[in-house]
Amino acid sequence: MKLNPLPPSLRDNQRYIVFEIISKKDVRLDNVVNAIWSASLQLFGEAGTSKFKMWVPSQLFDAARKKAVIKTTHDSVEEVRAVLASIKEIEGESVIFYVHGVTGTIKSAKNKFMGQVDLRDFGVKK
Repeated sequence: MKLNPLPPSLRDNQRYIVFEIISKKDVRLDNVVNAIWSASLQLFGEAGTSKFKMWVPSQLFDAARKKAVIKTTHDSVEEVRAVLASIKEIEGESVIFYVHGVTGTIKSAKNKFMGQVDLRDFGVKK
């Protein structure tokens, strides 16, 4: 028996928060994710954190430029921004999370804030 996925009209609207980690040392994705989850659990508890449906896609983490994207629901953008603002250190190193912006699609997150421009948008064929 095959399960049917939810139709788009019943799915939660998603938002993508693009942020940069300002620190002296390089940071690893797993340390960033652990810091985000622990800060969220401290601020909002398990029930509140589960409503955010946060996810940090590993393919959207740029370790060289220390930029990443968090996927969340459109209702919880401000709470997730508060979580990011509350993080002061990762692995004993002082950090600042700077939010570049919020978008509705991964494509616009890449093009606007991650610096990955798709040449097809400008009429260039590959």
